[in-house]
Amino acid sequence: MKQSIALIGPGRVGCAVSKRLHLAGYPLRTIISRSRERGEKACAYIGCEKNLVSEQLKEAATAQIILLAVPDDHIQMIASKLQTSCLLSDQTTLIHFSGLHSAEIMRQEKSPAMLLSLHPLLPFADRQKAFEMLQLCPCAIETESSQALALAHQLVDAIGGYPLTLDHKKKPLYHAAASIASNYLVTLLAVARDLLVSCGIPPDKALPTLLPLVQTSFDNVKDLGPEQGLSGPIVRGDIGTVSAHMKALTNMPSELLQLYQLMGKLTTEIGQNSGRLDPTKAAEIKKLLESQQEQ
Repeated sequence: MKQSIALIGPGRVGCAVSKRLHLAGYPLRTIISRSRERGEKACAYIGCEKNLVSEQLKEAATAQIILLAVPDDHIQMIASKLQTSCLLSDQTTLIHFSGLHSAEIMRQEKSPAMLLSLHPLLPFADRQKAFEMLQLCPCAIETESSQALALAHQLVDAIGGYPLTLDHKKKPLYHAAASIASNYLVTLLAVARDLLVSCGIPPDKALPTLLPLVQTSFDNVKDLGPEQGLSGPIVRGDIGTVSAHMKALTNMPSELLQLYQLMGKLTTEIGQNSGRLDPTKAAEIKKLLESQQEQ
């Protein structure tokens, strides 16, 4: 029989993961929520009985696996409160879902519980979409316990993902990479959308105008990798085009030109590393970007 689960924090992450595990046969023992209404809605979504909802943290101790699906800043406090108020056994595993923090953030002296961090590499803006995307999702796992590591592989397999084992020291860098790829991509699209609006394109048409370009670029990177998937004026060595872009951006808020300069220099390096951008042209583009920056 599979180990029982308690969910602390029925938000988007907790609900999506718990529903996957529940469907995979892991019995849900309780859902801890500060709001009973929210907890009951989570039960309805996951597919378990509403009487599993509790506002008492100690109820989580009845399960063998305790999921701390709470904000990063609350993990340590809740883990501490749970372990000091309940007698957890050495067969209990505490799991948090932070991409930043190591499992050790939950450590409490004299508590025998095993500690594990499991981070599905997905945006959780919508729990149903996240639930669907957990299939084939990369999941970063990190723990100091071999037993917890074995459990992590079982859980990741149960939710349909595949595991990536991380050293705890590398988690902040891993999370920075994830934030750049996901959060900053959204920011770049918002910036590009607003520039199109400045060109007179209606706000409701600006983003849809960009999306085919973005999708094709994504497909190119997926199929060819960043170096060979890169297109545009920099990798072609079109210095005049880059200069015209920068001149146009001088009439916009200064941070947009700074963004273009920074991204331009990094793009130049990718183009040169790909072997497609001549080193002489690359040096000229970098000089142009840096000279404008100095002004």
